[in-house]
Amino acid sequence: MFKPCSILASTLLLSLVASAAFAADIIEVTDYHGEELHAKSGSTWMGLFPTKAGQFELRPTKVNIAIVRDEITDDPAGPKTGKKVTAAGKVAPLFLLDGVPALKAGKVSTSKTYQKEHPDIGFKTKLNVGAKESTLTVSGTKKDSEWRNQYKIVLETEGVKQTVYERKEVSDSSFPSLLWAGDLDGDGKLDLIMDMTNNYNVRDVTLFLSTKAKQGKLVEKIVSHVSTGC
Repeated sequence: MFKPCSILASTLLLSLVASAAFAADIIEVTDYHGEELHAKSGSTWMGLFPTKAGQFELRPTKVNIAIVRDEITDDPAGPKTGKKVTAAGKVAPLFLLDGVPALKAGKVSTSKTYQKEHPDIGFKTKLNVGAKESTLTVSGTKKDSEWRNQYKIVLETEGVKQTVYERKEVSDSSFPSLLWAGDLDGDGKLDLIMDMTNNYNVRDVTLFLSTKAKQGKLVEKIVSHVSTGC
């Protein structure tokens, strides 16, 4: 029998990915509910690997998918439906990416890996790639201790501004976060990987690349992968 929160997880997942296409994907080395993962075990993906303090590189790696017990949804007496992602090698990649032609193997200019749990109103951080300085700023108004109105994240580079996340209302348990920043596609411009969540139980890992940016923009959303907790 499913545990109560598994119903919430399934409902959230279906509503978020009902129209998703799986030509490209971005996943993490972690456990997923079975319906959340479409990767094939043994396939080769591009991994974003740490090499030394603050440095990363892209390199092809074999992805392994093991069927495991999903502690949230699986009946102890029933079949296992969870999927555990691992990658070949001793060092785990920060992310695994597939179907993104702009990414090539090699060293990656890295600005920052930032996992602040609650980037609140007034948060601002500098993100440099080479000589180019960018800023990521959070604006909005505090409704009370738990809710924020008109929550917005704005990326700015050399006078060009772009809103990368915007919601009329967010709770302090569902703020998005910046997971990685640097020049992933090798064009000398900033790229982002963010958790674009809008729910405490949802992780929405999203890749933004500068090479695909439309005129007047800095980055373009390439792919996202939605997963749930319970």
